Amino acid sequence: MPDPYNPFHLRNLYNADQGADNIGGLAAVWYTPIENFRSWPSVGPLVVTALDLVEGAVWYQLVSTRGSLSYDGAPKSISRQGDVMNHKIKGALPRHAAALAVGLEPMAGQRYVALYRDLNGEVQLIGTPDQPLEWSASYTAGSETKRNGYDWTLAGDTLRPARPYLGSWLVSEKGLELGLYVGPGGSVELRTAGGRVLEVVPAGKSIVLRSGFKLGYQIV
Repeated sequence: MPDPYNPFHLRNLYNADQGADNIGGLAAVWYTPIENFRSWPSVGPLVVTALDLVEGAVWYQLVSTRGSLSYDGAPKSISRQGDVMNHKIKGALPRHAAALAVGLEPMAGQRYVALYRDLNGEVQLIGTPDQPLEWSASYTAGSETKRNGYDWTLAGDTLRPARPYLGSWLVSEKGLELGLYVGPGGSVELRTAGGRVLEVVPAGKSIVLRSGFKLGYQIV
């Protein structure tokens, strides 16, 4: 008689979607301070279906230069203690602007958990409240042959690899005229500050939000 299913048992490794298009790169990255978590699923299956955040907690998006977002996760030896997973999420924020500089200043010194959605539509959690990511950024004014802007990194070590995430998350409206709610299945609800739903945008569609940064959002 076969053993009952156990998510921690070995199994044949394959991807049911391996015949579909495989697009490299990230579509979007969000982050939130570790203080926003009431608890964390440290043990149990790798896949996370819901997060336990404090009331009013939101995520913030790093709206980066198209094509600049990337993620790398690799084992890292820490001597006799064994291996951990080292994570690096990178991107570029274009141009210098007063509003952007003001938003970047409080990033230093805090610790974060991040979410990313890749261009195949998969969402992963990076970092934990106990094993957080740290922020770093550098600015260059560029030259006549190089654009100016900020190169940023969120990096850290965790005991477990990136955690696939199947839940939803609330995105801050700071810096935007509208709030975004990322719902199950990748759809996004556009809401006013009062919470009124203005539109539901399905995955794969694009919409431009007029903001202080004059940025376009793509719902992916």
